Amino acid sequence: MSVLLLWMVMLPVAASAQKGEEQAATQNEVVLAARSVVRVALIANDPKQGEYLLGHGSGVAVAPGLIVTNAHVVAPLRESPNIAISIVPSSGDRRYPGRLLSSDSRADLALIRIEEDVIEPLPIFTGTPPDTGRVAAIGYPGSVDLAENLSATERVQPIPPVRTFGQLSGGRSRRDVDTLLHTAAMARGNSGGPLVDDCGRIIGINSFGALAQQNDAEFGFAISAREIIPFLQRADVRPEITTESCVPSPERARREAAERERADRLARDREREAFYETRELSLALAVALLVTGAMLFTGGIIAMFFRRRWRPGTLVGGLSIGLGIALMAGAVYAFLNRPSLAELYAEPEAGAAASAEAASADAEPAETEDPPEGPSGE
Repeated sequence: MSVLLLWMVMLPVAASAQKGEEQAATQNEVVLAARSVVRVALIANDPKQGEYLLGHGSGVAVAPGLIVTNAHVVAPLRESPNIAISIVPSSGDRRYPGRLLSSDSRADLALIRIEEDVIEPLPIFTGTPPDTGRVAAIGYPGSVDLAENLSATERVQPIPPVRTFGQLSGGRSRRDVDTLLHTAAMARGNSGGPLVDDCGRIIGINSFGALAQQNDAEFGFAISAREIIPFLQRADVRPEITTESCVPSPERARREAAERERADRLARDREREAFYETRELSLALAVALLVTGAMLFTGGIIAMFFRRRWRPGTLVGGLSIGLGIALMAGAVYAFLNRPSLAELYAEPEAGAAASAEAASADAEPAETEDPPEGPSGE
């Protein structure tokens, strides 16, 4: 009874731990995607005040040296020639000057080039996202900067972006723009940052949010890939795209393990079939040698018995007896040296031991350094 009660208590704990591991693996893929997200800072140069931070948004690398953000983030560039773009990556020790290549106010998208290829691009998912799929908004919300009391100088220094999680709430069209509605928390500064799926692939560019009133829920809107891809194509940019459904790393690991197990099982079945064929051939050869040797031996005895009436009987009988004995000895040798069943069962045990050693080696903890996480919308 005690063992049963203990098992009933531990079962939900184990299930919760497995769910936590799967969520952690998903977050790891989003963490990797966050390395491709940048802060898009607008630096004004005033003859009296000098350089100062005018405003900022977020952006994401979609090709080598190319950053996508919102058109409204870089809209102040039209107002004054004394405003410059600075691209601040999530890591490193410096920021990079950016140059506006293209802007589409209808789709609220803009393309910026940086001369140095220092940011890994993210692929864009052009398929249909699941209606209630889990998503993450990655960017640099200004409310977090204020909460951390970051100065203007610190805001233009490399710092990891903030990741907030939510769910898709369906596709919506804002007038003539195709957008995705989601519940991942956003604030001013998230504009231009990517909305990614569980696999860390871009499914949209965050543009604006619906302000909550009293107890109303907050929603965010992201420009969908249906707008992003044509915009990039018009600028002669060919990003990496994919239409494969997202399979989170825990499920991928399970599928790969099942595929490896299936391949190993098929290999073992083929080896077992080859083993039994070899064993049967050895037994058939032993029987054939034994029967042939016995017949020759018997024939030699008969020939020796009639050697007085048949002159070659002595020679033929001696050769037959000798050859028969040799063949029967070969039959005994083939029988004793046939593949043993012990060898068949010893090989799987050795393979299991090797697999256990490999799994033990893979389980050794590796020293990794993940960037610190910001506030989560979970």
